[in-house]
Amino acid sequence: MLLSLATGIFFFTWVITGLSMSLGLIVLIIGIPMTVLFFGSVRGLALLEGRLIEALLGERMPRRPRYADRSRSWLQRIGDMFTDGRTWLTMLYFMLMLPLGIIYFTIAVTLLTVALVFIWAPVASMFALGAPSLYFESELVVLPLWATPALAVLGVVILFCTMHLARFIGHLHGQMAKHLLVRL
Repeated sequence: MLLSLATGIFFFTWVITGLSMSLGLIVLIIGIPMTVLFFGSVRGLALLEGRLIEALLGERMPRRPRYADRSRSWLQRIGDMFTDGRTWLTMLYFMLMLPLGIIYFTIAVTLLTVALVFIWAPVASMFALGAPSLYFESELVVLPLWATPALAVLGVVILFCTMHLARFIGHLHGQMAKHLLVRL
């Protein structure tokens, strides 16, 4: 979940920059090779992302064929790359990776932080000069001393729930990647 933010930023930037450069330079002679290279790189990055998902999430990603028909000329195969729906779905997936990465990162960091703070509460209350307390909506809430072990137990429960949520989100993300990267 934490790695998805970095890959999401990279993939989103790659697609936006590649599309804008390709469309902007298409009127020049350099634009056509640039567009072909960009579309080829998107297909290569899709294969890399598929291997990454397979390794990290355990979701089996089927291999997709490089070209549908080897008997076609290389110009026809390049044309097929532009009309293939998988190329466009891959770019859609890459564009979705940034907002999804932000959501995954926010969920993971928030829940892990809350869990670790609650787990650490009994130790922190031993070193605190005053009574154990929490800030809740800008107000100081003073807790009874017996509440700190309950907070630690709640923190452990939140930690385990976070791990299960991360596994569930990983499964859903793997299914989405399988459908957008390799299936049409």
